Amino acid sequence: MGIPDKTSDYLSPEYWNERFKTEEAYEWLGNYENFAPLIRDYLSESPGPPPQSVLVVGNGNSTMGQSVAQDGRVAGGGPAACCITDISPVVVAKSRDRSRGGLSSSVSWAVCDMLRMPYRDSSFDLIVEKGAMDVLEVDGGRDPWNPNPLSLQRMHRWLSEAHRTLADSGVLISISFAQPHFRRLLYDAEGYTWIVETESYTTASAGGASDGRVADGGEEGSSSFWEYYVYYARKGGRSPLSRHQREGGAITEGCKEDCTHEILDSENFLLHIGVDD
Repeated sequence: MGIPDKTSDYLSPEYWNERFKTEEAYEWLGNYENFAPLIRDYLSESPGPPPQSVLVVGNGNSTMGQSVAQDGRVAGGGPAACCITDISPVVVAKSRDRSRGGLSSSVSWAVCDMLRMPYRDSSFDLIVEKGAMDVLEVDGGRDPWNPNPLSLQRMHRWLSEAHRTLADSGVLISISFAQPHFRRLLYDAEGYTWIVETESYTTASAGGASDGRVADGGEEGSSSFWEYYVYYARKGGRSPLSRHQREGGAITEGCKEDCTHEILDSENFLLHIGVDD
């Protein structure tokens, strides 16, 4: 199954169930090792003990969840409790079966809607997602400067859930297409108490990655690169620029009704999140 006819399909569990029945693996925004050094360094330089409870959201058929669970410099330096989730029961079952016997018994799998997570407040020291938040803004509006209010409501519903389920000093790590001058407005909205930092990395769309590895089945020597962003939101403070960001017009209300399955126009997914090439 390829790109859907309607971008609304990206918001549907049925679309992902059908896609994952035949698609065995796909890595949005590059492989784990493209950005793993950044998050290892961030966590090692952060105050406090390493994370002991980890939630991976919207993992799909990526290997990221398993890699996080096995990375001693990310998941607590040992057998941290790690739950890997996705909205699709099909991919959760396939991924669980594929990894059976290869991961620690402290790793679990669950079907989970990121907008309505079934976890108690302050449950996790670390939450990681790659590209899942980007899917929530497939109907982003005319352009990044004029976002769709319904898209913003979904984004804030997710951020509210992440903020609620993070323990004090816990960290949300989001790997994204979205550029900081748009995405930080969301993180810095009123009601969140976290300090946000940003880094970026590049991968090759076809050919040699910036670190010399070959990515996406291409040939070495390609000069076509994508830049992606890593957002770290540590709960328990406010970013120095948050007041300025809020006054810049960030929408602060969460989603007050079911906003997960609106009918959207047929457009390319990447165009809706500010990637136009």
